[in-house]
Amino acid sequence: MNGLFGLLPTPYKDDLEIHTPDLRAAADFCCKSGQHGIVWPVMVGEFYFLGEAERIRNLNEVMEEIGGRLPLMFGCSGISVPQVLLFARAARAAGADAVIAMAPARSNATVAIEMYHRIAEVYDGPIVVQNADSFSPLTGEQIAKLVEDVPAIEYIKEERQPGPKHIREVHDLVGDRVKTIFGGAGGKFLPDELKRGANGCMPACELGDVLARFFGLWWEGKEEEARSLHRRVLPLINLQSHPFMRYLLKRRGVFSTLVERVPNSKIALDEDDRREISKLLEAIEDDLNGYPLGPE
Repeated sequence: MNGLFGLLPTPYKDDLEIHTPDLRAAADFCCKSGQHGIVWPVMVGEFYFLGEAERIRNLNEVMEEIGGRLPLMFGCSGISVPQVLLFARAARAAGADAVIAMAPARSNATVAIEMYHRIAEVYDGPIVVQNADSFSPLTGEQIAKLVEDVPAIEYIKEERQPGPKHIREVHDLVGDRVKTIFGGAGGKFLPDELKRGANGCMPACELGDVLARFFGLWWEGKEEEARSLHRRVLPLINLQSHPFMRYLLKRRGVFSTLVERVPNSKIALDEDDRREISKLLEAIEDDLNGYPLGPE
């Protein structure tokens, strides 16, 4: 598993329940638009707003929609280690291709390390260590010890900032013992991350087809063409927020709703935002893999 793994935002109905048809549509979009894998729910999917039962129920919906077309990494992060293990067991039952988790907020490195050991006891597939600032991030040396002690850890999503430097750190320590190091930050630093040892990225999925094309060019040795594409899409990546993701997915005919479970007025899109996004989209309109832009 490498390349572009699109993160699904979680859509909601007017009554604030999960909009399962739209969630399935987002998974189908990733499959049909050339992305290399799917991840749900992590921070983009607002795992911290989701209940246990609805999360597990919709895991099964997403798995059914994918139908084996792409691998699914199920996000198991939670408010406690027992809750993380609940989700890991659900991933095993559903047949998810991997699990990805961060330590619970306000815990520490000791809790994080114990959590990964315990995930391996209840889930029998690959584990992805998500190493993010503000969620008990591990040092490179701690990651190296974990990879040695827990063979099921086959992937790392390294997103301590600055991302490229930490990817180099992790690659130098465990690059020969894990299958892929994924970057984060929406793909902002993608060329630099790949130069320093990454071979994957997990951004929100609404422009994942464009970034999947970037990977194709890079893997073909067409670095300058890949960098040119990245320069065109970067201004849009810099604007990413939950309202932005939903807005683009709706314009591309994937989402039918823009409802947020917990709206944030500070980042809500206004008319000027939408006008600027539309202008920036002109630079990549020909790079979209299907799902052409609809009206604002």
